[in-house]
Amino acid sequence: MALRYVLATAVVLAFFAVRSVFAPVLGGYPFLLFFPAIILISVALDRGTGMFSVFLSAILAWYFFLPPVNSFALPDAKAAVPLALYLSIAFFLAAVVEALRSTARRLAQTADKLERSNEFNRLLLLDVNHRVKNHLTSITGLLRLSAREIDDPRARSAIENAVGRIGVLGQVYERLHLGERATVVSSRDFIVSLCEGLRQSVLGMRPIALRVQAEDVALSSTQAVPIGLVINELVENALKYAFPDDRAGDIRVIFGVDQDNLVLSVRDDGMGSDPAARPGGGTRIVGSLVQQLGGVIRRQGPPGTEVIVTLPRQAPEEDAA
Repeated sequence: MALRYVLATAVVLAFFAVRSVFAPVLGGYPFLLFFPAIILISVALDRGTGMFSVFLSAILAWYFFLPPVNSFALPDAKAAVPLALYLSIAFFLAAVVEALRSTARRLAQTADKLERSNEFNRLLLLDVNHRVKNHLTSITGLLRLSAREIDDPRARSAIENAVGRIGVLGQVYERLHLGERATVVSSRDFIVSLCEGLRQSVLGMRPIALRVQAEDVALSSTQAVPIGLVINELVENALKYAFPDDRAGDIRVIFGVDQDNLVLSVRDDGMGSDPAARPGGGTRIVGSLVQQLGGVIRRQGPPGTEVIVTLPRQAPEEDAA
């Protein structure tokens, strides 16, 4: 505590020495050079030393610079006006600077608390994502065990489809990254991994090549899940209907950006779809998902079948706002 007042005294005396050197030039401004000293002391130390510097500088200026010099005498009441004005302005300046310093300190403390809170929330979200992913894995395993005990092909197929859709959710949580304002998924890693999972679980030994070409785009989690489900449904539809009797073929999944849109294409060189055929469950699911995202679907072929899904690109920050 005492050191602060010693430092304040040293600063005031330093500015007093400068004022004394320039006395011939600043003869009519006895207090001018003490204002920087008060600001410096109030910013660097505290309010008490700021007020102390006001008193000390006022006494020095009164004795050495106000006429009659080297005296505390005042010839009349009018001579006291500059001293009173200096004291008023200097005290106000010291109080304002101290208030600004205190506000800056509180803001820094608040920012630090917010940073710690954000880090805690980030870790909490990571833990939640990890738990959700583990639960999805457990559900997938239970459904697969149940499918083995069911003889009805249609029921087994329904369960297998459900396993695939839950697997898409698991892929999203597996590759979820936390941004400053949103949870984001890298489209390339997500789509490549999803298709690799389909290649291992669905293709098996069938002579069908599944090729993937995906641009790296930051997707919000609410976009990544429907896009993954659409890919899952379209690839499985191609495998079911485009290549009967273990026919060889090629399926291509292409994902990219076209201006302000995301474009997904799933194309096969199979036997092509029947335009008159009634849409199946997978096709209806795809249509519903694309409609939810505000996109459109186009179908091309034969030869083969190509489904092109165009979606409005949505920044992850918008999703989190």
